[in-house]
Order: sequence, then structure tokens, then C-alpha cells
Amino acid sequence: MSSLSACRAAVLLAAAVSAAPSWAAMAYTDWGSVTSLEGGWTVDSMSIAHSAPLVNPDFCSVTNAGYATNPADSGHSLFHTMLLGAFLNRKETRMLISGCAFNKPRVISVHIR
Repeated sequence: MSSLSACRAAVLLAAAVSAAPSWAAMAYTDWGSVTSLEGGWTVDSMSIAHSAPLVNPDFCSVTNAGYATNPADSGHSLFHTMLLGAFLNRKETRMLISGCAFNKPRVISVHIR
């Protein structure tokens, strides 16, 4: 393979990797229960402790303090309401995690059963 062909192949590979869908790093927690909730830090966000092992598909730096919602996400208030309801009613939950919020794994969906 000529150096020009190798260069083109490298560029195409880099373009393909960078065009990968952002949902590739999403992962669900196992079903479990919400063990504690904390709101605050001067913004409309929540920290969630969950009984299932931590899921951290994006390698967020804080791995000992549960999950967080991002106040910039359009569904964060709904997630807060659902999580509080699950906590108060002792319902099982699982969460879809993608990205980081406040250096914790970021909640982007909540399921209750």
C-alpha cells in the first residue's frame, strides 16, 4: 500500500470513528432500589445512590458517590420526580447512564417497576 493510500485509509478510519453515534457509551444499571437522594449544589440537580453496582460507561472520575442528573438535560425534573416517588414507595428502579454530570455517571432515563 502506498503512503498516500495509507494516509487516506487513516483519514477514513478517523472519520468513521468520530461519526460513531453518541449512544454507544450508554448502559443500564441493574434493577435495584434508590438508597438516598441529594439535591442541590446551587443548581437544579440531584445525586442518586442506588443499591446495584455502579455503572460508569464513560469512565467518570467520581466512582464512590452514585449518579447525578444534569440540569441542562430537558428531562431532569421528571427524573427527580420519578426517583423521589420510587424512593418513597420502595419501588425498584434502573437508570440509563451516559456521560458525566459533576464528574459522576449521568442519568438520562429512569425506569420504575
